Amino acid sequence: MFLIASGVMVVLSFLLAGTIAGPVRRLAESAQLVRRRIRSRVEIPDLSHRRDEIGHLSGSLRDMTDALYSRIEAIESFAADVAHELKNPLTSLRSAVETLPLAKTDNSRGRLLAVIQHDVKRLDRLISDISGCQPSRRRNAAQRRTPGQPGGASHHGRRRRQRAP
Repeated sequence: MFLIASGVMVVLSFLLAGTIAGPVRRLAESAQLVRRRIRSRVEIPDLSHRRDEIGHLSGSLRDMTDALYSRIEAIESFAADVAHELKNPLTSLRSAVETLPLAKTDNSRGRLLAVIQHDVKRLDRLISDISGCQPSRRRNAAQRRTPGQPGGASHHGRRRRQRAP
């Protein structure tokens, strides 16, 4: 009797290892690949056909991975847009600064200085706008405020941008 019970336990152990530990190990290995290889997409095994916790875990990991890749793509696109927006005033500034020593009249120098001042203000606005786009900064600033402060709860959650003098 003991021998039969031991045999059944061994068979059930292998069966459980194959149906539980194996899929969990595949999910864990895929999650590790996602963590190491951000530049290329890694597919999480689709075990959603299973009607148990492992199937639910697989679906959740796949959804989380898709959301992660979408955020990475959005960040890369945002960074490319920011770089493009910053290059325009920088190119204008570079041109004005390089031309300034060649200006022969006070009027020409004044126009070039006006261009420089305009582009510096433009860069300042761009950087302020970019800083305002960072959700973590908005969330941290909101947490530091108390109700009644500008941008606090009494102002419907809106944040007012205030510049230092």
